[in-house]
Amino acid sequence: MTSSQHARLTRMQTVLFNAGWNMLGRIGPVAVALLVTPPLIDRLGLARWGVLTIALSLVGTFGIFDFGLGRALTRAIAERITDGCEEESASLTLTGILTLGLFGLVGGLIAALCVRLWVYHGLKIPADLRYQTMVSMWVLCATAPLVMINAAMWGVMSAYQAFRTANLINIPISIMYYLGPLLILQVWDSLVGVMLVLALCRLAMTVGYGLVCLRIMPSLRHARPAFALLRPLFRIGGWMTISNLMFPILSYMDRFMIATVLSAAVTGYYTTAFDVVARLSMITMAVTSTAYPAMAACWRTDTAATVALYRNSILTVVGLLFPFCLIGSIFSHDILALWVGADFARHSTLIMKCLSIGVFVFGMDAVAAGFLDGIGRAEMNAMLSVVEVIVYIPLLLLFLHWFGVNGAAFAWASRSVMDCLVRIRLGIRLYSWLTQVIRHLLPTAIAGVGALLLALPHTSHLVSCLIAAVGLTIFYVVLWRQGLADEERNSIRQMLGQAWTLGRQGLGWHSQG
Repeated sequence: MTSSQHARLTRMQTVLFNAGWNMLGRIGPVAVALLVTPPLIDRLGLARWGVLTIALSLVGTFGIFDFGLGRALTRAIAERITDGCEEESASLTLTGILTLGLFGLVGGLIAALCVRLWVYHGLKIPADLRYQTMVSMWVLCATAPLVMINAAMWGVMSAYQAFRTANLINIPISIMYYLGPLLILQVWDSLVGVMLVLALCRLAMTVGYGLVCLRIMPSLRHARPAFALLRPLFRIGGWMTISNLMFPILSYMDRFMIATVLSAAVTGYYTTAFDVVARLSMITMAVTSTAYPAMAACWRTDTAATVALYRNSILTVVGLLFPFCLIGSIFSHDILALWVGADFARHSTLIMKCLSIGVFVFGMDAVAAGFLDGIGRAEMNAMLSVVEVIVYIPLLLLFLHWFGVNGAAFAWASRSVMDCLVRIRLGIRLYSWLTQVIRHLLPTAIAGVGALLLALPHTSHLVSCLIAAVGLTIFYVVLWRQGLADEERNSIRQMLGQAWTLGRQGLGWHSQG
């Protein structure tokens, strides 16, 4: 990969462009799902709808059989593309796809063997639905190899930064993932039919991803598997697996602890606010999935490009997250009251405010974590995750006893801040060139967290609007003046100028018409 290609990948416009496609790939299908879900529930009935949601959650468990190989494969391919090792990259890709497909097959078989026991003795399913449920889950288990193969091919497309093409395939198929079941129920009123439609969607995605991979990597047509290439990937993937296992513990431990220390009823106040704020993770994931393969590709050969990418990725994340976090925090009571009622709003407002700070900081932390994985130091993330669990549990217990349910939000936000500081420090220690980004990131981070802290007290609507206006203004002025380099400001000015000119020309043409 040439220096000009590195420069293109590290520009903020490129990060925004790819993140935009990734967000569209997530938000578009979710919007369709919100429209389709009510008639789908009505058509299926509550019992079959409940079975369907449980069955779909099974798909998420297939990722356990990945053993971190998918993410490690993305990194390895990105590095080989940079080195010009096209043939070896193709062999590695084919080997990774075959291996992950085999893992998916084994995982699907294990899940299928457990289905009968689960349906007849585990879940409380009406007798007349048991056979239908069992067959539909077998169909779903049969798609496990496709799930794993698709994950591998997504990694290949990520390494090549082909996010636009990937999402152009992903969006319509993901929409059919929600719309297809509603259509099939019009002619075949069975969960089996629903699962067959979902299986066809996954198969269509496999075919689409495969065609893209063949186009961006022509040497894949003549590649031969070389399983020896996977040996170093399993070491990195093993550490990533530890991080993946720790993540759900850190994500859901607070809910179990609240129910244990306080009560199950109080847990609802926390989870309701958390579910609102957690939606913003789509922004973070959209940017980090773009940044990770790019950093893996250039960290050894182009330090300037790597530093620019690290800085621009963090600035992009916080720049996109901040208005949602600030406005969501300032007007949290109104949002919750409108959505779930005044009682929930009274108990959950401070929780939502604290979690907004945590989500804002977590955006920076996610980029820092992706960098450590990208440079092949996944063991740092794994060990940090283990330490987090050891420290977080007593901290959470202490805060719950001191502050009640609000203490869980204090603990979560505190963990996000400490996690971010440690990961950025580790990145600088392992890659000393990152030291120069602190002067760009620190003022922006302080401005953002400071505004979010000002939003914690309950104030009148007039004062809240004033805090929102001043906070947004100060944050983006600091980001513009301190976060961006001179050439990036000039580039953005030029881009905005071109957009303004095109807009005026379009309005002039419209008025003449």
